[in-house]
Amino acid sequence: MSILARLKGLSFSQLFKLAGLFVQNPGYVFLTAKASKKALSIATKYYGNTHHKSNKANAFRHAVWNVLLGQAVYKKTQSLRQAQDWAQRFTNLHEELFVNRKMDRVMDLHNNAFGIQALRMFANRPEAEAIHFLREAAENAIAIASPAEAENHQNKLVYIPKS
Repeated sequence: MSILARLKGLSFSQLFKLAGLFVQNPGYVFLTAKASKKALSIATKYYGNTHHKSNKANAFRHAVWNVLLGQAVYKKTQSLRQAQDWAQRFTNLHEELFVNRKMDRVMDLHNNAFGIQALRMFANRPEAEAIHFLREAAENAIAIASPAEAENHQNKLVYIPKS
């Protein structure tokens, strides 16, 4: 689904929340759109459309999204704190605006946080290195069946196995 199509599906209050975030950081609008589109493209390149399910590919997509957002902000600001803060604020707002089932939300927020932590290593390194690291992390992702299980695996990507 395109970014424009997603925006059209938002209510007025949801658009207001999103606009409020960008009013505080107007210079991030285009770099956020570009990084978001690129994350989807990379996930599709490696996993096809399977990254839209609650699987390892989805875990990768969330982590790479956060790294790419963070890298974009880091290039602009040279501040790891600002890069991590923006990635967290934007991707967590996404989870608030586009509500999932509880376990999907837990998984997505967990994998967002993993990507934000990975940004420490990759803020100023080549994108290809980050992608390689995150693809390996996705291959070694841990299946979870409850929110508590996600908390037990802070240094791993997580996914929800098919039932």
